[in-house]
Amino acid sequence: MKGSRSPGWPVLVILLVLGGIAGGWLGQALTHIWPSLAVLDNARSLGIPNFTLDLEVFTVSFGFMLKISGFTLIGFVLAYLIYRKM
Repeated sequence: MKGSRSPGWPVLVILLVLGGIAGGWLGQALTHIWPSLAVLDNARSLGIPNFTLDLEVFTVSFGFMLKISGFTLIGFVLAYLIYRKM
């Protein structure tokens, strides 16, 4: 008898990233069609701003910024629901 096995966290991360991107794109397209949906397209930035360390021999840059809007959250939820169905 085979047990139910989930695909794992790497698949969840990939689906969440793709869901967030798709939600952002869909949000931009929908706000052009229906400007009243612009309320859901207001994005908030969360993360670490660009940081550069210049040591003359080499330069290291690091930064991570996540822009979350209502459409992005909808994409995250749909991606999670797809993951749960797998």
